[in-house]
Amino acid sequence: MVSNSRSRLAFRYVRTHWPTYFALYGTLVLAVLLIGVSLANGWYSFVPFCLAIVLVAAYFLAAYVFLAYQLVGPPDRNTADSLYQLSQIRPNDHVVCVDLGLRETAIEIARHLTTGEVFVVDVYNPQSNDGAALRRARKIARKPPSDPRLNWIDGTVSLLPLPDHSVEAVFMNQILSEFWLPEEQDALLHEIMRVLVPEGRLLIAERVRSQSNLLLTGIVTWAWPSAGQWSSMLKRAGFEIRPRDLSNGLLYVARADKPSAVSGKQMELSLEFV
Repeated sequence: MVSNSRSRLAFRYVRTHWPTYFALYGTLVLAVLLIGVSLANGWYSFVPFCLAIVLVAAYFLAAYVFLAYQLVGPPDRNTADSLYQLSQIRPNDHVVCVDLGLRETAIEIARHLTTGEVFVVDVYNPQSNDGAALRRARKIARKPPSDPRLNWIDGTVSLLPLPDHSVEAVFMNQILSEFWLPEEQDALLHEIMRVLVPEGRLLIAERVRSQSNLLLTGIVTWAWPSAGQWSSMLKRAGFEIRPRDLSNGLLYVARADKPSAVSGKQMELSLEFV
């Protein structure tokens, strides 16, 4: 069951990023054809050049396929399940899933609930989230099931339509990285802090530079943020970060707690020594 879920999510990633995979596969096929034509016509000087193209295209194609499979989570579960395990929520809790119209994480979280409810807040903005892959992902997203545990609402990074201190947990699966302005990322974290109860939890997963398999994925992920950058952003927003899971080296998975109302407050004593 887990394997099927991971394969489906990985295939969806490939579909949403199909131009990259198509270009690499097309380059590979074209280079092989050129090798055959060069050998048939005696153009032997072209063969080493074409072989180099084959090796480079094959390397990047393998790296991106591996990337697609790793980004859906650890081998024994998908990312949504990892976030749920970190959250420690109860089956009757009311939680929030900040989304961009992809629906997958919210549906997976809802499966763990009984009488609880997931408020799925779509904060998509075509000006802020202008990635072509995200637009394709929204088009092929699963149709929302008829489930009383799922409540679909619209919002923005600066306004989640929920009362102050009203939810126990907020889930975000690779959402912040889709906003290219740091100010919008900070605004969204500020809103999450507002709607969380004291000691409420933010469960977050974000893409990071490869921490393992550097020879295979290091080149294709070098421009991604580091785990330290995500930690700094969460701390700047006022969250207390719990131990995080970087088991597959490509995802920063963390639980970030909102401090309690009395956190950090200590009695100040003014003592004078004579």
